[in-house]
Amino acid sequence: MTRPLPNIFALPLVLYALACWMRGQYKPFIICSGIAIIVFRSELALFLGLLLAFDLVQQKLSIDGLLKIAVPAGVGILTATVLVDSFFWRRLLWPEGEVLWYNTILNKSSNWGTSPLLWYFYSALPRAMGVSLAFVPIGIYLEPRIRPLALSALGFVLLYSLLPHKELRFIIYVFPVLNIASACACHRMWINSAKSAWHSFVALIAASHLLLNVLITIFLLVVSGTNYPGGAALSRLHRLEASNPNVSVHIANLAAQSGVSRFMEIHSDWIYSKDETMNYTQAEMARYSHLLVEAKNKHNTELWTALQDDFDTMEFVDCFNSIGIQYNSLFPVRIKTKPCIGILKKRFKAVNEKKKSKDKNIKDNTKPKQKKDKSKVKIVEAVEEIPLEPVMQEESKLDTAVNSIEPSEQVSSVEPQQELEIDDDDGIVATVEEFSLEVNADPIEVAKEINFQELRNLALKQTTHKSRAATKLKLRKIIEQHFRAKGRHIENDSAEQHKPNAGQRTGIRQSVKSIIKQEKIKEMIEQIATMDLTRVCDLEKTSTKDCLKQVIDKMDEESIKPQ
Repeated sequence: MTRPLPNIFALPLVLYALACWMRGQYKPFIICSGIAIIVFRSELALFLGLLLAFDLVQQKLSIDGLLKIAVPAGVGILTATVLVDSFFWRRLLWPEGEVLWYNTILNKSSNWGTSPLLWYFYSALPRAMGVSLAFVPIGIYLEPRIRPLALSALGFVLLYSLLPHKELRFIIYVFPVLNIASACACHRMWINSAKSAWHSFVALIAASHLLLNVLITIFLLVVSGTNYPGGAALSRLHRLEASNPNVSVHIANLAAQSGVSRFMEIHSDWIYSKDETMNYTQAEMARYSHLLVEAKNKHNTELWTALQDDFDTMEFVDCFNSIGIQYNSLFPVRIKTKPCIGILKKRFKAVNEKKKSKDKNIKDNTKPKQKKDKSKVKIVEAVEEIPLEPVMQEESKLDTAVNSIEPSEQVSSVEPQQELEIDDDDGIVATVEEFSLEVNADPIEVAKEINFQELRNLALKQTTHKSRAATKLKLRKIIEQHFRAKGRHIENDSAEQHKPNAGQRTGIRQSVKSIIKQEKIKEMIEQIATMDLTRVCDLEKTSTKDCLKQVIDKMDEESIKPQ
């Protein structure tokens, strides 16, 4: 947030120096230029030096006159900045001299990133000036008095393009100058508008380009709003944990660089950490209840694998990815985003649950191991229409018979029955439904965390076939995970079938009503796909996933109420 400050501090001095140059007042021009160059930004020597060279070539200023002003002013300015900055930094220092040495002489500015040679011309200038950039060459051609000023600005940008590291803030001084050239062109067109119909048409174009600039500015403002996922993530965490005073959040580098600042630390009882040396070890992560980390990508797969052992993902915050064209909408331009910042919350494990799991493991080890009945849920599906009492009576007889058999015989007697049950075809419809969703879904969309915007697009039918399938597949997974967490069985649940040695006879003993059929899950998905979640939950305080769980519970309660 503070990186553009030196450029902003130098800008008023540059503008005043330019005003003095245009009036022919060379002494204040040289002094203001010296302050801007020596104290704030050394690269201004290229821009302001080119203007000085024009005057020397045209003999408007002599070399002797230049040295009489520049040498005393330069020595005084340099002495002042060294004394002041050395006092505050506790060592002998000329800050802008160190910057010049590091960036230009050592050419290490590329450590902060590089851009193509002509990036300023095809990216920075068009974004900064909009349509006005098209009038700059016209103004240079029509107005001779502006040529030295405009050409010096363009020469400065061209020379500065040789430095690999490029940022928009490095050339903000040329925008007022180029706008002067553009204004000269528009002025000439406007005063000639009465000459002919053609001149009137050209004048209308010159005037209307201001409106186009306003529209471009609004659009770029919307795009810029997606460039601060760190700030959005911390604001979202404040809303989700508004009633929780015991929060200790670690803010990773990407979040700290994209909007998080000290001004956002609004809770005095929270702990905010921006420790850049954190290696995400178990001891380090134990200090935090929440994390704001970069979303999963090919560079941090191992980190996310480690984080998911101890943390649950609350939400992902998207950021700008690219701009696309959409043909089925009134607004043809679409801003594409991608998950950038993950909001993670520590998964607290109760001590009692750990003790119970240990006791259960000890008991299981003392009993003879039996093969798991993988298809008991399917048995219940097959006899769903049969009254419960006969089933329980048959089960009681079966238990008596099984207890009278030796363990070795018991295992062998289960195997044929298991093979017979595996051939059951009750799950074909559900499997085909799920397979169809997986085939049609966009794998990139499926990997993302579900969010309110895609549910809203689904309800408004503003989705493609692949994104619709991906959203429904995510809904199916959330519903199934929620029911599993509540101890409910799901018809033809592949995840349940692959769990080793988990509850050998619970499938038959459980009530038929407690088994969630795939048809019911499908109905839930269709209902949620047409639902407005803002009428059900306060999404400012509740995450999208938690809201969906509330909706699922409500639907489940309504489905089991007596008719």
